Amino acid sequence: MAYLGLIIISEIVNAYYSIEAGLIIDVIIICALLIHSSVIKDDSPYTNLLRAMIILPMIRIIGLSVPLMQVQALYWFPIIALPLFAASITLIRVQKIKRKDLGLTLGNIPVQLLIASSGFLLGFIEYKVLAVKPLISTFDPLMILFAGSILLISTGFAEELLFRGILQQNTEKIFGPLFGLLYASLLFTSLHVGWKSGIDLIFVFAVSMFYGYMFQKTRSLFGVTLSHGISNTVLFLIMPFIVFT
Repeated sequence: MAYLGLIIISEIVNAYYSIEAGLIIDVIIICALLIHSSVIKDDSPYTNLLRAMIILPMIRIIGLSVPLMQVQALYWFPIIALPLFAASITLIRVQKIKRKDLGLTLGNIPVQLLIASSGFLLGFIEYKVLAVKPLISTFDPLMILFAGSILLISTGFAEELLFRGILQQNTEKIFGPLFGLLYASLLFTSLHVGWKSGIDLIFVFAVSMFYGYMFQKTRSLFGVTLSHGISNTVLFLIMPFIVFT
């Protein structure tokens, strides 16, 4: 809970007060997690969770350190996702997490597709909350397909693999399914403080709880990954054009 609190404080400081101060807090969190996990000698679920949480302040440090203003907004996502994938793969190998435990299975296809379809509604609702600008310049089907594929991999798969496949399943081993779901959802929500919208935080928390619950019931990332990718596609690529045309 202390680490969760520090991560939330860091995100608030980054968003509302000082990026430099927020980055300092992120570095302190990483050092604390490294030291804490190293003094616990066995590879317990608690140690694994501490190591997995190191990725969260890393995401913010990378996102604020890379000169992203020189890059088209669409490509921010894969740039940040690459180190996220690398860290996740390292954790998976070190912790010897099995493919089934990660949720890298198709599961029941009709059920997974039903979960995936929720992304259309979720993207529409979040656009109504945030009213973001489009990530692409023209409403072109091929461009939407290309950009949507980037968002699917960089946000949908990368984030669901970390938050559901790694963090949630580690937390569940320590605290059980209910608190594991709640804790992973709070971590996921904390990284959206930068949007500076209380309504969006409530929405993101609800969505994260929904994704986490679906993961618990199906043990598959397929549906929630597709839903996540579709949601961001609707949010960033489709709704801005529909509203302004």
